[in-house]
Amino acid sequence: KGVNALTLVHPEDVSKAQAALAAVLTSNKATIAEFRFKNAAGEWRWLETIGSNQLLNPAIKAIILSSRDITEWKENAFKLAASEQQFRSLFENNPDMVLFQSKEGIIRDVNAAVLSFLGKVKPDVLGRPVGDFLPPETKLVCQNKLQEAFAGEKVTFDLETTFEQIGYKVLNISIIPLLADTEIEGFHLVVKDITEMSRAQNIIRQQAQNLNTIFESITDAFFSLDKYGLFTCINKAFEKLSGYGQEALINKKAADIFPEADFSFYYQQCRLALQKGRTVNFEVYLKRVDKWYAVKVFPSEEGLFVYLSDITEKNTVQEELKKLSLVASKTDNGVIIMDAEGQTEWVNESFTKLTGYSFLSAWGKKLKELLQGTKTDTVALQSMSGKMEHNLPFSEEIIFYKKSGEKIWLALDITPVTDELGKVSRFIVILGDITFRKEAEGNQAQMTQDLYKHNRDLQQFTYMVSHNLRAPVANALGLLDILKKEDKTSEMFDYSVAYLKTTIVQIDTVLQDVNTILSIRDKKDVFDKEQVSIGEVCSQAIQDLQELLQLCGGKVNMDIMRGPFVNANRAYLYSIFYNLLSNSIKYRSEERPLQVDIKCTGTPGRGTMISFTDNGSGFDVKKAGSNVFKLYKRFHTNKEGRGIGLYLVKTHVETMGGQIEVKSSVNVGTRFLIYLK
Repeated sequence: KGVNALTLVHPEDVSKAQAALAAVLTSNKATIAEFRFKNAAGEWRWLETIGSNQLLNPAIKAIILSSRDITEWKENAFKLAASEQQFRSLFENNPDMVLFQSKEGIIRDVNAAVLSFLGKVKPDVLGRPVGDFLPPETKLVCQNKLQEAFAGEKVTFDLETTFEQIGYKVLNISIIPLLADTEIEGFHLVVKDITEMSRAQNIIRQQAQNLNTIFESITDAFFSLDKYGLFTCINKAFEKLSGYGQEALINKKAADIFPEADFSFYYQQCRLALQKGRTVNFEVYLKRVDKWYAVKVFPSEEGLFVYLSDITEKNTVQEELKKLSLVASKTDNGVIIMDAEGQTEWVNESFTKLTGYSFLSAWGKKLKELLQGTKTDTVALQSMSGKMEHNLPFSEEIIFYKKSGEKIWLALDITPVTDELGKVSRFIVILGDITFRKEAEGNQAQMTQDLYKHNRDLQQFTYMVSHNLRAPVANALGLLDILKKEDKTSEMFDYSVAYLKTTIVQIDTVLQDVNTILSIRDKKDVFDKEQVSIGEVCSQAIQDLQELLQLCGGKVNMDIMRGPFVNANRAYLYSIFYNLLSNSIKYRSEERPLQVDIKCTGTPGRGTMISFTDNGSGFDVKKAGSNVFKLYKRFHTNKEGRGIGLYLVKTHVETMGGQIEVKSSVNVGTRFLIYLK
């Protein structure tokens, strides 16, 4: 009593209470909005109040407030609003697509995920049937599922389809009925895009199927045991070996089916694999099937994985190989025993002495893997492989290489060995060293070639003596007869003496040519080689002919640096450049200034290539034929010359182990290509 009522109103609600009180004063009666009021216990309570202005009533003269405590209702309203806000937030931010539809199938609300998936905005979606956004072929399925949901139970299914604008999708759809009392008011749809998960599951299923196919295709017997010794997996090969099927073994203890007393060594090795945590390999004989098996035991956290490979035939082969090796070890020839695939199973000591490869180095390898080198005839290797594929016995002589890299000629005799069914089981290869014979044959061939060259030179010399030398000698003899008869004071005597001098000079020139050619031939195998700079020697030749080049207005373009270097004779290389360049000057075209281009490049397999090109008068290569580089062969009758320059060029090139080629066109020019290593 006597306390201002506004002092008991919550500070946040005071302005609202004052405004409501002012309204009561002006309108005599008003409803005051909810506000918080402190009770006698000091608690804030929510009140709903109606105010009546009785100040003018002489009996009351006051404002009458009638209040009702609505705290519990207000708190429930707050909780409901918070719950609705939380639900709305979950609805809008749900990564899955969520939508509400009426029982007639009309969309009432959708979240952002739906709009993102469809590429739409809300006004384009709300108020339309769900079926408008589904591919036509899926509508019947969705309608049937919706009918199931009308029974009041949640329906979940996967829908695999292709949207026109979106593409292939796999959707997981849940239809949840919304009930008001017992009536269905609509449906809550939750749609998850599981396309990637579905693809992953398909891949996993395919891989599992592939692994199972591979697993079953393994010819080795296989089984796995858990850490308690129970069978967890077996393949068909193990079923056949053991005589037990899946039903008889899976989840059964191995020791109960295969007693330890009969397989003590096997169980001992398995325990060793588990204790040591490493793979164990061993061989075991199974009396029941009369076969030997190689066993591999792999430990894991789950237990053991065991593979059994039938090695009965291998052991039999090894016994046979021991017998064969006993015989082969006594021969001086190299002997290889290969399997049907051509892989080495055994070699004798003579093979090791012959090639340097031990049994361990050669085991499991094919001949070409061991012995093939840079000069091995690949065509012969292919021929050998073809004959072996057709199981034919054959002989071959071929260059191979020792382990040290040394070249060796081998004579091979390869014979297939067949089993009782006529199938090739292995090959026996006998190797003989024929290097000495092949080198002798090579030397003989070289001697034959040298003899041919000597004969060719002899023909050249015969030509020189019979043609170039005989004519001037005959002239000289004739002139001597004339001089004997003529008076020394006569004009004819003086003329004959001058002509005799010219003839003797011709004889001297021919003799000098003979001396030059014989000198080159005699020094062919003994001349000195050194590292010579091509650019330096070429520049020297150009410099020595510079005066003649200036007189004819010729130009030389040399695209060669100080290098490259070749292993050659400097004098011979100089002679090559000098003769080619002097020929270019001598046989230049009268229609244009002389231009000579000299280049040098590297070539794969042929060494350094020197290109010498001019724009001179050229010549007819076809007409010249094989006479281009022959002695005293000339192709321009309007120029003086002896026809020895190109002969010297080719001789120098070949003496240094090189090659020379020529291309020429009349009134276009000539190009020489010289290859030096």
